[in-house]
Amino acid sequence: MRACVLVADDDPFQLQEMAEFLRGRGFEVIEASDGHEAIGMITRMRPRAVMLDVNMPGWDGVRVAEAARGLDHKVVTILMTGEAEKYDYASLADCGAVAVFRKPVPVAQITGFLQNALGRSNAA
Repeated sequence: MRACVLVADDDPFQLQEMAEFLRGRGFEVIEASDGHEAIGMITRMRPRAVMLDVNMPGWDGVRVAEAARGLDHKVVTILMTGEAEKYDYASLADCGAVAVFRKPVPVAQITGFLQNALGRSNAA
């Protein structure tokens, strides 16, 4: 079974870069470009993990994480941001996220983190 990860970022370059990297490591990846699209995909597609940009239009990553925490299926939530004040905001938020990463996200580190969070046998 492949692990499904939702990556949500309003920066198309960063979204594409992270999605392609994760696909190359055996993850099934779905993409969203804003918070509203992300929560809809979490509800419909039921990914095992979500990587959310903190600063997105509509619902920000923290608000999406809070909403995902209330769903009937468990999802591992990771936040990411390139802004120092948003990093502090996300780190202090009680939204259910298991980690907050600074952008640029260290992609090799995130792969290991996801494999550990989801169970190594679930990634390709």
